[in-house]
Amino acid sequence: MAPFEHAIEILEYGRMREILAAYAESVLGRGLAAELVPCPDAEVLRRLHAETRELSELLESTRLRLAVLSDVCSGIEDDDSGGKPLEPEQLYRVVDLLRSGLGVREAFTGDKDRFPALSALGAGIEDLPELREEIPKLIDLHEGVRSEASEKLAGLRRDISALQEKLRLGATAMLKRSDLRKCFQSEGVTLKNDRYLLPVKAEYRSWMKGPVRDRSQSGSTLYIEPEEIVQDGDSLLGLLDRERDEVLRILWDLTRKVRDERVTLRRLQGALAKVDFTAAKAAYGASFRLISPEIGDDEVLDLRDARHPYLMWLSRDTGRDFREIELDSILGKVVPLDICLGDPAGILVVTGPNTGGKTVALKTVGLNVLLALSGVPISASKARIPVYNDLFVDIGDEQSLEQNLSTFSGHLKQLVEILRGATGRSLILLDELGSGTDPLEGAALGTAILDYFRANGWKAIITTHLGSMKKYGFLHDDVENAAMEFDTRSLKPTYRLLMGVPGNSNALAIARRLGVSEEVIAAAEEEIARIEEPTREIISRMEKSRREVEKERRRAERVREEVQVDKAEYAGKLEEISIRREALEREADLEIDRVMRRARKVLKPIVDKLKNVPQTHKPMVDELATEVELLLIGTPLGRKREDFARSLRKDDEVCVPKLRGRGKVRKINKSERVLTVVLDGIPTQVGFDDVSWIEGSEY
Repeated sequence: MAPFEHAIEILEYGRMREILAAYAESVLGRGLAAELVPCPDAEVLRRLHAETRELSELLESTRLRLAVLSDVCSGIEDDDSGGKPLEPEQLYRVVDLLRSGLGVREAFTGDKDRFPALSALGAGIEDLPELREEIPKLIDLHEGVRSEASEKLAGLRRDISALQEKLRLGATAMLKRSDLRKCFQSEGVTLKNDRYLLPVKAEYRSWMKGPVRDRSQSGSTLYIEPEEIVQDGDSLLGLLDRERDEVLRILWDLTRKVRDERVTLRRLQGALAKVDFTAAKAAYGASFRLISPEIGDDEVLDLRDARHPYLMWLSRDTGRDFREIELDSILGKVVPLDICLGDPAGILVVTGPNTGGKTVALKTVGLNVLLALSGVPISASKARIPVYNDLFVDIGDEQSLEQNLSTFSGHLKQLVEILRGATGRSLILLDELGSGTDPLEGAALGTAILDYFRANGWKAIITTHLGSMKKYGFLHDDVENAAMEFDTRSLKPTYRLLMGVPGNSNALAIARRLGVSEEVIAAAEEEIARIEEPTREIISRMEKSRREVEKERRRAERVREEVQVDKAEYAGKLEEISIRREALEREADLEIDRVMRRARKVLKPIVDKLKNVPQTHKPMVDELATEVELLLIGTPLGRKREDFARSLRKDDEVCVPKLRGRGKVRKINKSERVLTVVLDGIPTQVGFDDVSWIEGSEY
């Protein structure tokens, strides 16, 4: 039996294939959904989950053209001999395939940083631009081969149209002749086999010359082609034959071009089938708020708030579209579970009453593992899945029902398969280990089986209601107990899995609640105490402690979530303050710079006039001019602009905001603080204060 095959049969995996197929938009995606199987390759799985996760995000803002996809390649034959060319509709499906591929490629590769996995997928999608553009020029989806496909075809169709009009007018003229009106069965011209015929009453056959081309079923009406238009009718048939030949020639030409590219088209069709199926997984995940699990390299299986995917599907309102579900209602109906296996315990023993949810818990784990190993999002708030090479399952009585075996024999037969095929990289799920036979012998066999699993390092989750099996977890560090919670007040299971404690069958609690005599209950309790000594009391106290710890854990989790929310809000406010501060600083710098520029504009003429003073005062004037200039360029923006201008080299590119242009530096005069910049081919002198490193900047 192939890996995972038995698990796929038992764990509603086939139902999940059907659900995913329902979310696919094309027959190609539905085909891949039907073929879905687990993949024991960590890198492939990580890529599949990344593609699904990224596509889910992309589909929030982008619509992919996938519904038009069809199986193009199955209609492309390898041999032209004795066959027929592709029909216009088939050729147009090739165009749809190529156009869809182009659209997907553009959507996937548009943001490589945001969607790296999709970018890699999109880069591999091929295109045939010549074929994609040529077919629509020659073929119309509704009218077939276009007249513009060739000059010969256009000429033939013009001749055909003219001759058809001539024949129609000629036949209509004969209908209107007063001397023949009596012989016609009706007033319309009949077109049969491209012949223009007149409906003549059989008894007036002699009145109308021309061949009888057809007759009514009763024989009372003859369809005659008037002798006057027979020659033109023959010419029309000849033109139509030539038109069909030219159409066939064009179709064959396109067919050969398509078949020459059949290998590329098969690859493209396969790639787009994967895209459609990935989109189906993304849509399914978005509907049920699923997650992409972490694919681990170790042996730790960790599921938080995991729910059974098929039970969630069944819990939806079937009166509504499955893409628009009331998720909160579903989440309230399907109880989640937390489970951890492999750190440090490699075996988990789940106990509790019958109908308490043990089997559903096993199926929840098994189906979520299968889906995760198939690249499908799973129902959990957090998940880490090892890459198992197989999943062995023995749940329910499927063997005994199919092969007329006893329940115990059915379990043993499946157990034999597990012992033969399991490895350290397998996961084993056993339901009701040791049941179906004498409890003492069943417990002994169950203990021996768990010993064998431990000795081989196998990972397993087993359920049982045998009391003696509850002690097993206390005796071994690599085995952990878990229990299905039971509410003794309502006498109903809560279906919650409690890690770390064994469960009770609660038979006596149920009996007392239903009114069984206290005398009988007391006797039963004495017998249990005699057999199990203090074990049951220990279990009861541990279960009570577990409930208290679980309550505290939930409270701590709520507090942690609230802290995270507060932390996020605080971080957002800090960022907002930082942005606002930067904006205010920038505004202040700009305002200072504007003021200093105005000051330079006012002071420069005054300083220039002062340079005409007598020589005895000239040193003071020069010193004043220098101080003014240093003051004007000493603002934060001024210093930044000055440093930028002085760092420039020949052929560096700069912006000149006041001239609204960019140019290359040709010459720099640092002493005069002047640059020569080539703008639109014209050398232009500008000051250091007039250039910027940012296009359109006020700097």
